[in-house]
Amino acid sequence: LGLALDGVLWGAFGTTGQRCTATSRLLLHSDIHDAFLEQLVARVQKLKLGDGLKDGTDVGPLINQASLDKTTKYVEIARGEGDEVLTGGKRATGGALDKGFFFEPTILRGVKPGSRLACEEVFGPVLSVIRFDSLDEAIRINNEVKYGLSSSIYTRDVVASFRAMQE
Repeated sequence: LGLALDGVLWGAFGTTGQRCTATSRLLLHSDIHDAFLEQLVARVQKLKLGDGLKDGTDVGPLINQASLDKTTKYVEIARGEGDEVLTGGKRATGGALDKGFFFEPTILRGVKPGSRLACEEVFGPVLSVIRFDSLDEAIRINNEVKYGLSSSIYTRDVVASFRAMQE
């Protein structure tokens, strides 16, 4: 679980989510969904925003105002689709953050397969969480998205991981 938490945390919020291989969707099995999210939210709330060139900074700024506006719009879309903002969800302000394009690391719960946040890439520090009950369901959800330069699978079941990779 610790390895998965580290992978999701840095996959989603490292480089402020501004890379093609950023973790923008997290499919979580129902058995661990709530406990995992509780731990993830606690870790995300401790991330330090600031100058990405300074030691101790975990999340830097977005690249420009247009990117900040786009990220804000996606969170508004998520709320309109009924997704719950567990943490973040708005521009980060105060002190030096006022001088840049900072957005709070955001976790959305209740994202539905096929929704905009499940299918489109934000390129910001926004993680959409989708709950699933079976490997077949997870594979189907993952394959519904036209984007997908990378995926990570965290499981104790090596057979399931190979099946997921093949399908």
